[in-house]
Amino acid sequence: MAGRIEIEAYFQPPPSEALRGAAVVVLDIFRATTVHAALIGGGADAIYPVADFSAGVRLRQALPGSVLIGEVDALPPPEADFGNSPTEFAARDVRGWTVVHVTSNGTRALLGAAEAELALSGSLRNVRASVAHLLDAGTERVAVVCSGDHGGTAPSVEDAFAAGAIVTQLRRTAEDVVLRGGARLALRVYHAYSRSPSRAFADSPHGDRLRSLGFQADFAYASAIDADPAAIALRRDESGRPVLQRVPTLLH
Repeated sequence: MAGRIEIEAYFQPPPSEALRGAAVVVLDIFRATTVHAALIGGGADAIYPVADFSAGVRLRQALPGSVLIGEVDALPPPEADFGNSPTEFAARDVRGWTVVHVTSNGTRALLGAAEAELALSGSLRNVRASVAHLLDAGTERVAVVCSGDHGGTAPSVEDAFAAGAIVTQLRRTAEDVVLRGGARLALRVYHAYSRSPSRAFADSPHGDRLRSLGFQADFAYASAIDADPAAIALRRDESGRPVLQRVPTLLH
């Protein structure tokens, strides 16, 4: 169990050096990290985050039996086997899948956290599980990283809201916390929406884009707080490649 914990939140991915020595929770609520929750919750074995589709195609070829998923501007390009909608995977039998994943924001943010002491793919669906794993790891510094919009160059309402949910759960369960400026602002965003993801989602420009494409069902799925009992950690496979896998977690 951790003692004193310093918590910071970043509304856009920071330089990787800012995350060294920290335990990091990466958030991409409408897409990447909620897709990870759907896949891992459905029994997928491994998810390999990559930055672009050229790298994704090469990795799919290197991992026999794997599938390539993701999007460019919210839609799958021709080389993808599947898109980037969490409800798409929640409705499929994904048991045993090995997945190569490309997104505009979330997978890049995860790769930026690959050198952190610990990196988790977080979502509203696994807030308690993610925080429990952070506390079990005995971390002294937590960085909550929002993937943001437009390749991580702009903040997103939904990620900021979820960052506040993570900070709130840490404050509830850790004995001694210190909140830095970003963490305090994330709390204000969280409380401003009265703990209602639907209100935060309604104010999201990215949400407007997804609604226009017919992805409304994804919002209800993404807003199901603590529906999944597993933390999802970024590790290295035997070849040194970053890979996301389920972490059994005892909830506190």
